[in-house]
Formats: sequence, C-alpha cells, structure tokens
Amino acid sequence: MYIVNTTFVVAPEAQQMWLDILKNKYVPFLRERGYTSLVFSRIISEGAVDEFTYSLQAEAEDIPAYRTLTGEIFEEYRRIADPIFGDKVLWFTSLMKKMEL
Repeated sequence: MYIVNTTFVVAPEAQQMWLDILKNKYVPFLRERGYTSLVFSRIISEGAVDEFTYSLQAEAEDIPAYRTLTGEIFEEYRRIADPIFGDKVLWFTSLMKKMEL
C-alpha cells in the first residue's frame, strides 16, 4: 500500500476559493475514481508564514493506481486549478510506501 501526499502552498487571497474548489470538485472527483481513503491537513509552521500550506493524502493500492492518480487525476486538477490560480497555488507530490512496525 502506498500513500500519495500532495502538498499545496496557497496564497492568502486565493485560500477560500481554492478550499471551495478542492472540497466541492476535486475531492468528489477523487472519490468517484475510487480514492476513498483521504486525509486532508493544514500544516502549521513555527515562524511567521504568509501562505497557507495543506497536505492531501490518498492511499494507492499499487504503482498502477499511483500512476493513475498522478497522471489522469492530477491532470484534471491542473486543468481546473491552473487557469484560476496560476502561481497563487503551488503544489508537489511525494510517494510513500506504508511499512509495518
């Protein structure tokens, strides 16, 4: 099992509209595609920060599911978000493999 973590850095002036689109468009799209185990968090920084930072984590069963997520599904996010937010929302993705303790 893998965890696909996407970190978003959002400018204050874009934050509310971005949250609305994420909650009402992107997350339902993820769930429709079978990614139902999602964790959404706000990252809290120690120092003064002008932006808001969020993490959206989705479980992927295998590498093909990860490739679908980072290919088709992220492209859908990019298609929706880039024209609206441009450089006011920056994001990157990390792949993590779940390990047993």
